[in-house]
Amino acid sequence: MLIPLQLGGSVFHFSEPRDYPLLAWPIRPFDAFLAPEHVPPDFHIDVTVVSHLPELETGPLRFDAGQGCWKLFESDAGFVIESLSPVLLQPRARALVSHDYRTIRAWVLPEMHLGQVGWSPMHLFNPIVEVCLLSRLALDGGLLLHAAGLTIQEEGYIFTGNSGTGKSTIAEFFAERGALVLSDERLIIRKIGDDVLFYGTPWVGSGNYAHNAQAALSQLYCISHGVEQHTISLLSPTAVSQELLRQCFLPLWNRDALGRHSNRRMSSMWC
Repeated sequence: MLIPLQLGGSVFHFSEPRDYPLLAWPIRPFDAFLAPEHVPPDFHIDVTVVSHLPELETGPLRFDAGQGCWKLFESDAGFVIESLSPVLLQPRARALVSHDYRTIRAWVLPEMHLGQVGWSPMHLFNPIVEVCLLSRLALDGGLLLHAAGLTIQEEGYIFTGNSGTGKSTIAEFFAERGALVLSDERLIIRKIGDDVLFYGTPWVGSGNYAHNAQAALSQLYCISHGVEQHTISLLSPTAVSQELLRQCFLPLWNRDALGRHSNRRMSSMWC
């Protein structure tokens, strides 16, 4: 069984050779991000459904996302990521990840849903594949941003800010006026040549906007609640970098990735 997904200009292949039944798949809005099977993958995920997760040799713990989430360990072969069930607080998937984050060998426990035994791709995508995507983006000079993005009249606009500041409201306002809203929650950002491109993702906000499309950035707005009236102020490159870092989904600490996301580089990316 092959599940091809396209996300942020990259193609992911989930390969599960025993054709175990899929549970709750494809689900909206991930179904809009399915890719043609013939497109070569940038990320390859080999999936094995097992009754017991293998004990993988691990080195030091690099990151612990907290109870019921995930852990990442160093390994001679790359990294080991362990994902826990938030209900049982026990591991439900383990993965051996290459140093470049592009090759993932994953083991996942079967589950039962509506009387059927199978496996859920979402339990690999979140968080294991998402962690690999974040880390690869950082190494390539891209990022995953907490923001709404839309295109209208061939112009691309990003609105980033804290939760509750109005990203979904702005997205709905422009959608009612003919804009294509790529996302109202998370965008993948890449610099390709002289252009800054942003891509829709399947992670949605309250407006449930998610389109598998891309646009070139024309303007970026760092939004917050106004006092008495709406105002627009021009921000310095340093202020923009600081606002973006607050709204990024940051990867694991990595010296090479940090160099790509220095203030000077981020300023040149957006200005």
